[in-house]
Amino acid sequence: MKTGKLLAFGCFAAIGVGLMSCSKADVFDSNAANELKKEQQERDYTSDFVKKYGSIEGKSWDLATLATSYTLESSNRALTRDGEYNADAVEGEMFVEKATVDWMSENLKAGKNNTAKGKPFYLQVPKNSFTIVPIFQGTASYYWQLWMHVDGIEQDKLIWSKGNIQYITSQGSTDWKSPGTDNTGMNNAYQIKAPTYTFENLPENANMYFYLKVWDSYEKYSKNTINPRELTSLNQMMLALINCNVPSNVPANNEVSIIGCEDNVNGDFDYEDLVFMMYGNPAPPIKHVDEVIKGTPKRYMMEDLGEEKPDFDFNDVVVDVISGRAKWKREYEILENGGWNLINETKIEDLPDIAVVRAAGGILDFTLTIGNTTWTKSAKFPNYQQMLNTGRDGEINYDKELDTFKVEGWDPDNNNISVTVEGNPNDITFPETGKAPMIIAVDPTTNWMFERTPAPKSWFKD
Repeated sequence: MKTGKLLAFGCFAAIGVGLMSCSKADVFDSNAANELKKEQQERDYTSDFVKKYGSIEGKSWDLATLATSYTLESSNRALTRDGEYNADAVEGEMFVEKATVDWMSENLKAGKNNTAKGKPFYLQVPKNSFTIVPIFQGTASYYWQLWMHVDGIEQDKLIWSKGNIQYITSQGSTDWKSPGTDNTGMNNAYQIKAPTYTFENLPENANMYFYLKVWDSYEKYSKNTINPRELTSLNQMMLALINCNVPSNVPANNEVSIIGCEDNVNGDFDYEDLVFMMYGNPAPPIKHVDEVIKGTPKRYMMEDLGEEKPDFDFNDVVVDVISGRAKWKREYEILENGGWNLINETKIEDLPDIAVVRAAGGILDFTLTIGNTTWTKSAKFPNYQQMLNTGRDGEINYDKELDTFKVEGWDPDNNNISVTVEGNPNDITFPETGKAPMIIAVDPTTNWMFERTPAPKSWFKD
């Protein structure tokens, strides 16, 4: 969709000051020519796709896992004006002493199910600054990243990637080790040297929560394998501990909380796969999730049938469609240790399916059809020749919402979604099994490619 020639169609030709209508034969010839052109384009596209990615025989292009998504009702990235707040952090370094490591190890015993100490939680931004400090990395083999979402901030913040921490195993040692990106872990840590992230310019009282992106291994992360798992504090994949040991180098009068994370939905739930500390005066208050919105999302990435050779970046249209949305009320039991355990969820309201447009490339106008709902680029963006959020300017915001709208009639099992491109009479539809794809379905955790950067071969392996 980056370039393309407008094709002229119709049944009238101006001759002098009069009009002559086309004959039925002219219409037939035009339709036949369009069909021949479509067939040739499909043959060429299929040939190019197979040359780059290998055989397509028997392959389905619905690669989504339909993992449940969790959000808060107040999650709204438009709460603040552009540029008023940001998630930029002042970075530093901190030595975490053995007493804190021992306290964490005692309260999050490795290999023990620690769920009873947990709280499905979110937090609220205090008016003061607060600091996040990674303090421990367990022995799990998965590769993960820790992210923070704050309402009113357009782009989520990457806090910590596995391996970005150091430790020594004995007092006085200068042999600082890194647990790396494998399953080495830090179980013999005596003291930890950790990065710190201090946040000063977030919207006061805004809701915030953390989540992990998890790949099966660092190798799969490095190969940009699709569909990393997303595990969130909203769904009991993290637990928050208060009344913690306060390190001596934390400023006086600061509150401290420690948050442990589980990196596997089928794991041991010891919550020590990664652990981080937060402190502030006060620290962000921890809130239990009384209501949560659950849904089933699917991300569609589309490559056009333009006049030029395809680049397979699959970013010409990127849209998330979320079905089965509903608001659920949660009930908890209060535990002796002051925590709370989720015991029941009740659906209190069905919500409409929605679509979120994330990227819109190309210089031609297009209409996106999802079920019975249509969305046209030029209707939202009159200057439709702009390439929006495809990285042409060197940046992509993977959390950006170009537009959000309600959807009716979408069937996630049949993928009834299509695109009509200006000047091309043939719709781009979701491909049948064994056909070269111009639309693929993935999880919303899969990031689209920068402009003219082809999707990696790992996306399309069996």
